[in-house]
Amino acid sequence: MKKLLTSIYKSDGQDRLLPRISLVTFDHYRIALIVWALLVLFGALSYGVFLKRQGFPSISIPYSIINGAYLVNDPAKVDREVAKPISDLVLKDDRVKSVETTSRGAFFVVAVQYQEGTDPDAVGKEIESKIEKSGAIPEQVRLQIQSPRFGFTERGDDAVISLYRETADTSGDLQSMTDEADKLVAFVKSKNINGIESISTIDPFVDGINPATGQSVSSQNTFDRYAERNDDKNQYFQSVAIGIMQYEGSDVIKLDDQLRTVIAEYNSQQAGVDKYKAVVSASFATDIKHQIGELQKALLEGLIAVLVVGSLVIAVRASIVTVISMISVLAITVGALFLLGYTLNTITLFALILCLGLIVDDTIIMVEALDAQRRRLKNARDIIRTATQKVSRAMVAATLTASLSFAPLLFVGGILGGFIRAIPVTVITSLLVSLAVALVFIPLFARFLLLGRKQLGEGNVYEPAAAVESKIAGFIAGPLIWAGHIRKRLVMVGVTAILISFIFIGASGYLFQKVTFNIFPPSKDTNGLSLMMIFDPGTTLEQAQRTADRANKIVADIVGENFVQASYYAIANDSKATQRIDILPYDKRDVRSPQLRDELQAAFVGFKGASVDVGQLDVGPPASNFDVRIASENREQSLKLAADIKAFLEQTTLTRASGEVAKLKDVAISDPGTYSRSGGDV
Repeated sequence: MKKLLTSIYKSDGQDRLLPRISLVTFDHYRIALIVWALLVLFGALSYGVFLKRQGFPSISIPYSIINGAYLVNDPAKVDREVAKPISDLVLKDDRVKSVETTSRGAFFVVAVQYQEGTDPDAVGKEIESKIEKSGAIPEQVRLQIQSPRFGFTERGDDAVISLYRETADTSGDLQSMTDEADKLVAFVKSKNINGIESISTIDPFVDGINPATGQSVSSQNTFDRYAERNDDKNQYFQSVAIGIMQYEGSDVIKLDDQLRTVIAEYNSQQAGVDKYKAVVSASFATDIKHQIGELQKALLEGLIAVLVVGSLVIAVRASIVTVISMISVLAITVGALFLLGYTLNTITLFALILCLGLIVDDTIIMVEALDAQRRRLKNARDIIRTATQKVSRAMVAATLTASLSFAPLLFVGGILGGFIRAIPVTVITSLLVSLAVALVFIPLFARFLLLGRKQLGEGNVYEPAAAVESKIAGFIAGPLIWAGHIRKRLVMVGVTAILISFIFIGASGYLFQKVTFNIFPPSKDTNGLSLMMIFDPGTTLEQAQRTADRANKIVADIVGENFVQASYYAIANDSKATQRIDILPYDKRDVRSPQLRDELQAAFVGFKGASVDVGQLDVGPPASNFDVRIASENREQSLKLAADIKAFLEQTTLTRASGEVAKLKDVAISDPGTYSRSGGDV
């Protein structure tokens, strides 16, 4: 081992391993050029052809949702005879972490959370079989178990088709529209689109058996609206949503194009005054196209900035080498992501944009070292060796340190870990690739662009910013030059430097107190808004629809010419409704989304029938309420306690860390007509 180390680090460090690697590509430049071209070509093909486009990475959520109907129109009976037996049965399974149930009217929902690492699909089927065999619930109950996914609807669809009639009437025959939606589903299936795993109507009706009569009945439990802007008017229509789930790894942009072609064919076959119309109302393709455009724009802006700054600070030829290196790093990184099995989705695109500010470090360090040595030396090979010797170990240390700072994110578990794991993988890969490009390919680029005979020597190097840099360096070094080797002056300079550093630390601490803590800070502008309504207790489905229609009119009037489309995506019932509002892209409107949000929120002050909260479609989940749950078998006493807590909180004032006094914005008690359980307790 000692002989090996001696052979690597011989001649007093003149031929270390890393300089040797750089010299290999410099000497064998033809082979190196071919390798570089193949790597960049593979990366370009991966970006344009091989990598599939997706909305979000496919991850397994350790939950199952059990929902169904027991048509007795008595939430207490639904809770007692259905929700509680299911909760008690499911909690006996060791793989189950928690169970929460909600019963209202004739319907129930049971949310089952599993232990980490549990396959929700497999366990869900087992639980469904146990419930059916147990006989613990009435035979008239109709239930289904689903494993939720992240998507536009409650069940996690990757795309949504909205079917409606071209009339502003929102009280048409919903059953006929639902039947037509089933025909549209069959029509789409007949086209055999490869990317579709499943497609089905999100039925607003639930079929069941009335225990009192034994007859089969159908009851509506959800509603939907779709809106679009036509002829300078924003109109809402009664609609039925059709959900589409795509195969894992399929391309969302290709699927979107195929769907729109099929929908256009369906619409062309419609005739009559009250003809149906279908539209792809939700798809991740739009966001992915926008994010790809943002990535390309950010890359172009970054390359131009590097080219300009590099030309001023180092040299024009050196900045060209830097730009070529950055493009090479991104291309090779994208190729590596393809080999690692990733797709081009929201998370990886964000990570690639983040990488733009990190990959430039190794590149600039290496280019600047070569530029400095070409002033002093006349032999190109000696320049490569000397420059690499001086900076290679520092580059390796800095790159590994930056990579290790992202490494803990690789071990984050749960749903969050599944989402963000692509970020550290992408960043660490890009950092390692940038180090390799700096050591291996920059000497190759420099051979042709920076180390020609006419570019060597002090007289052949022109640096526009040299005079400015010299003045700045002289100003910074002035105190040390003044101190010289005089001890008192050195102590004065050192103490002054320490005092200045403490002033900056104290100032940053003061400013830190003023910074608002937010895990997902809102963007300055987005292309979408969300509107959530919580209907008043005791609201029927018909009343909820009328309330929603009044809210829709307010949205249409306030958003005005900035409106594109909107839909509830079947996430609306007699308890709550959530609407997604798409607005014009920010580069095509004068008003920002926060202003529209504030105007809408102000318009809903004093709105009757529901509490309304307007937000932005932004990074991360929407802001959530702080819930206090009272667990007790005595429901009446629990409701009284909840009323007392509500009265107390409404009068409570809070003092923030900054000294600012605040009060709770809204305190509400859950609908007394809804029965909830957590872990088996009411």
